[in-house]
Amino acid sequence: MKSYGPAPRGVLHTLLDLRVEGERAAERALAGAAAARRAAEEEAARLAAEVEAVRAARAVARRDDGGTGGGGAERAAEALGRRRFWDRLAAREAAAAEALARHRAGALAAAIDAEEAARAAHLRARQRREVVEKAIARRQAAARRAAERREEAIQDDRATAAAARKDAPPK
Repeated sequence: MKSYGPAPRGVLHTLLDLRVEGERAAERALAGAAAARRAAEEEAARLAAEVEAVRAARAVARRDDGGTGGGGAERAAEALGRRRFWDRLAAREAAAAEALARHRAGALAAAIDAEEAARAAHLRARQRREVVEKAIARRQAAARRAAERREEAIQDDRATAAAARKDAPPK
């Protein structure tokens, strides 16, 4: 039974189609990994801004002397309250710095690694496609050379036949 689909293009063209699709999939994966990395970098920037805000708040509080009127004797309850205030500020700063460090070591590092892996996979997919394209080009060049040799042989045969007819005695 005859197939009514398009004429078969050959194994290499089918393989090229597969390689092109693989490269496109690798491009999509690379785009997704790049987006994930951008999101992780934005989150890292947000966390870094939060750390800076907490440090700035602590510096302002230090400059204002922790909310005390400055100088003079303070009662034990006031001193304890001030100490708790400084401890809370230090704990907020440590928590913000820890969150930033954890994000950089975890999510951001994973996003960077994923993007690098996706970039390498895309490079491999492109190289695989190029190998098939080069094989197709070599095969086409060989077919062209063979066709040119056949054409030359036909021309030589025609010239030889014409010369033989010319040299042949008339009947």
